[in-house]
Amino acid sequence: MQKNKKKEMILIILTTIIFILVAMNSMTYFRRIDLTENKVFTISSATKQIISSMPERMHITYFISDRIKAITPVASAVEDLLFEYAAHSRGRITVTSVDPARAGMVRMAESFGVEPQQIEVFEQNERAIATVYSGIVIQYLDRIETIPFTLSLATLEFDLTYRIRKLVYDIEVSLGLLIGDNRRSVEEHYSFLYERIRRVGYNIEVVNPGHEIPSSISVLAVVGNRDLTDGDMLYVDEFIMNGGRVLFALDGVDVDPRDLATLELVNSPAIEMLRKYGVTINNDFVLDKSVRRIPLRGMFPMPYPQWIAILGQNVSRDNPITNRFSGLDLLWASSITIEEKEGLTYEPLVSTTDQAWILDTVTTDPNVILPLMSYTSDAQRQFNLGYVVSGTFRSAFTDKTSRDTRIIVISDSDFVSNIIEFSDSPHNIIFFENAVEWLSSDESLLQIKTRATRDPRLNKIEDPEKRVTAIIIVYLVNIVIIPLLIIIFAIFHFVRRKKREA
Repeated sequence: MQKNKKKEMILIILTTIIFILVAMNSMTYFRRIDLTENKVFTISSATKQIISSMPERMHITYFISDRIKAITPVASAVEDLLFEYAAHSRGRITVTSVDPARAGMVRMAESFGVEPQQIEVFEQNERAIATVYSGIVIQYLDRIETIPFTLSLATLEFDLTYRIRKLVYDIEVSLGLLIGDNRRSVEEHYSFLYERIRRVGYNIEVVNPGHEIPSSISVLAVVGNRDLTDGDMLYVDEFIMNGGRVLFALDGVDVDPRDLATLELVNSPAIEMLRKYGVTINNDFVLDKSVRRIPLRGMFPMPYPQWIAILGQNVSRDNPITNRFSGLDLLWASSITIEEKEGLTYEPLVSTTDQAWILDTVTTDPNVILPLMSYTSDAQRQFNLGYVVSGTFRSAFTDKTSRDTRIIVISDSDFVSNIIEFSDSPHNIIFFENAVEWLSSDESLLQIKTRATRDPRLNKIEDPEKRVTAIIIVYLVNIVIIPLLIIIFAIFHFVRRKKREA
C-alpha cells in the first residue's frame, strides 16, 4: 500500500515537472493557427523579426472608446492584432486596451497625439453626437510614437511595424523640400505642409535649387518646376542614381493662383528628365465630373472641373499610400503619358473617374470652366494622374544606372500648397505624409501586405436583385426552414417515445 502511494507521489511530481518544462518551452517554441478567411491575424516575417529582436521592453496602449466597440467589430479585431504582436515578442511587448473617457485618461491620450473624432450615435431613440477615440500609443524607453486614429486593419500592420522599427532603431526620417518656383517660399506658400510634417516628427531641410542633395536626406520632394534648370535637375538625377527616393509634384501648365494666369511649361528640364524615365507630364489640363468647389468673390462656391476630387474607388488598393486613402484633391492637374523603360515598373496610383476629359484650350477662367460641368463627349475617359515608378533608373544626364529605388510622380504642384485652404482639402497633407512614409520605408516593410477585410452584411450587396434574393433566402431559412425542422424533430421524437412506451 505504501509502495503504491510512493509511486503515485513520484508520478505526480514527474507530471508537474513535465508541465513546468512544457510551459517554459512554450515561451520560446509555440505555434498559433489563424483560421480566419483572409489570415487577418497572421503577421509578416518582417514584423516578427523586428519585434523578436527588441533589446528592451515596449508598451502599447490602445485608447478605444466603448461606444466604438458597440458599433463595429473592427475595434476588437485591432485589439486581437495588438495581442498577436505581444504573443510573438516573447514577453517584450505588453498591451493595454482602455477607454480614455471611462478611465479618466482623456488629457493623457490627447497629450500623446490621439485625436478625438465625433460620430453620430442613437441613445434612447434619440440621435446624438459622441466624441470617441481609437488611437494607438507605442512607448519604448523615452520615445513615443502615435497612430492618432485608426479603425481599419487594411494597413495597420504596416503602420505599427513602421513605428516600432523607428523607435527600436532610433531611425529619423529626413525630408528634403525643393521648391521649383522662385515666386514661392515655404513660409508663405507651404506653411500647412511644413507644420504638419514637423508635427509628425520628420526632420525637414529646405534644399535650394542648384545645390547638391545632402546624403542625410531620406526622401526628396520636388514641388513645382517653373524655374528649375538643367543644373538643378542634374543634382536630383544624381540623388536618384545613388538610390534616393523622390516625390515629384510637377505641372504641365503653371497656374498663378493670384490671377489664374497660365504658362505652358513646354521646355521644362524637370519634365524632360522624367521623360527619360518613361513618364511624360503633358502641357494640358484634365477636367472631371468629380470636383471641388471654387470660392468666387460675391458668389457661392461653384463646382470647378479643374479641381478634381479623387475618389476612393479610383486609387491603387495594393499600395499602402492609397490603401488607407482619406481623400485627395488635385488642382489644375495635367495628363500623364507612360513609355515603359527597361528595368522599371509603372504602377498607377491615383486616377480620375471615367467622365474626365482634356480641355481644348489652356485656360483657368471660371467663366469658361464652370459651364463645362454639363459637358459630355465620346472622348471622356479615365486618366491616371499619379504613378509609382520603381526599379533601376538610367540617368537622364550620364551613363550611370541606379540601384533599386522608387519615385512618385503627381501631375500637380498645388495639391500641397496653402491653396488647399480654399479648396477645403486638408486630406492632401495626409496623402503627402503617407507618400513620404512609404518612400522612406525599409524594403522588408514594403512586403507587408494590406489586409483585405470582407464585409458580409447584406447592405453591402450593390446589385438590387441579388440583395433582394439574399434577403428572401435569409428570411426563408430563419423564419420557415429552421422552425419547421425543429417542429419535425419534435414530432419525430414524440412519436418515437410513444412507440417505446407502447
